[in-house]
Amino acid sequence: MLKKALLVGINTYPGAPLRGCLNDVDQMHQLLTSQFGFSAENVRMLRDAEATTQGIVQGLTWLAEGDSDPAAVRVFHYSGHGTLTPDQNGDEPDGSDECIVPYDYPAAGFMTDDTLATLYDRFPRTSNLTLVMDCCHSGTIQRLDDPQNPGEDIVYRFLPVSYQDYIAMDQARAKYEAERKQYLERSLERFRNLSPEEQEHEKSLLALRFDRKRGRFGDVTNRESNILLAAARSDQTAADARIAGGYHGAFTWYLVNALSSTGGTPTYAQVVAALAEPLYTAGYTQVPQLESQPANRDRPIFAPFST
Repeated sequence: MLKKALLVGINTYPGAPLRGCLNDVDQMHQLLTSQFGFSAENVRMLRDAEATTQGIVQGLTWLAEGDSDPAAVRVFHYSGHGTLTPDQNGDEPDGSDECIVPYDYPAAGFMTDDTLATLYDRFPRTSNLTLVMDCCHSGTIQRLDDPQNPGEDIVYRFLPVSYQDYIAMDQARAKYEAERKQYLERSLERFRNLSPEEQEHEKSLLALRFDRKRGRFGDVTNRESNILLAAARSDQTAADARIAGGYHGAFTWYLVNALSSTGGTPTYAQVVAALAEPLYTAGYTQVPQLESQPANRDRPIFAPFST
């Protein structure tokens, strides 16, 4: 049975360094190889300068290669900054594309969710692809007291957008809303003879069709075999903090701790429930997210869909 993982961790960003991302990938490597049966040669790590745009593209290409059997399992873990950039193709209701931030982003730019969607299209559609994303797309780079270690600081894993990009995203959002309104008005002409209640029902269906509901990080959950574990809601920050004497992503730390302490192979839903309460109790405001097709929520984590 094929089990592969790509683990990306970036601490070194100009002007906005992080401190826990390399520890995150080390933790995930230890967890996958010691507890979930991944062989060391099938776990590839990209750390700091290795995690360029080209490096990540090549890593995801490598991850997609190999067995397409439903029993195969693939994991992509990213710890680093997230950010937003103005939507370029009119497919985002909020006018922005979510991005991950590679090591060489000042020269190569960000990796948008549209870019990631293209890369995910290379993966077999019948086997488990799990994304673990310890970054966020909201907030600012700020320093606050660590709830567990007063006097220590927390850095949030979000790279702020420029004012020019903020304006561009606002314009893209307004353009999307105007096009959506025109589409609904044109389409509803067909239903003029229906009752007001029936017209409202048709309007709701048309709005859903126009919005083409998207998953985060490149439409990952629109593919039936894909599962996303995200550090926070899209409007929340994800903490990079001092925990247990070292720096870690709070999400990755509590995820690994939950999996190490539960024993056996809990389901995705059980894992998210098990780490959400300790995060909250420790004083972190982020709420971890599980996004997938409904049937996948109760599948064992990092396990094949069939044998």
